[in-house]
Amino acid sequence: MQILGLNIGNTIGGCISTNFFLAGIGTVAGMVLISKLLKDAKPVLVGATKEVIAFQQWLSSNIAEGQEFWEDVVAEAKHQYKLEIEKKLEIIQKQQEVLEKLKSKL
Repeated sequence: MQILGLNIGNTIGGCISTNFFLAGIGTVAGMVLISKLLKDAKPVLVGATKEVIAFQQWLSSNIAEGQEFWEDVVAEAKHQYKLEIEKKLEIIQKQQEVLEKLKSKL
């Protein structure tokens, strides 16, 4: 392939194929073109990015609040479960005491 009188295919062909070389040039040209086209839209992009950041922070704080809420719910449930178990043990102990008193009277 001849570009500006240079045989690019032979020069670069040993390391990179011509297709990859053209793809690289196309990528660079595309980036330059996109950056020139987006210069006019920079305020819009900055505003959109600012909104995304605000949404991300809002979402993070809501997730943290939700997580804290569910941690409280689980802790309270565990505490109530423990109290119920203690009450059941107390009832069983009283039943055993009553049974032992009945046995001793018989």
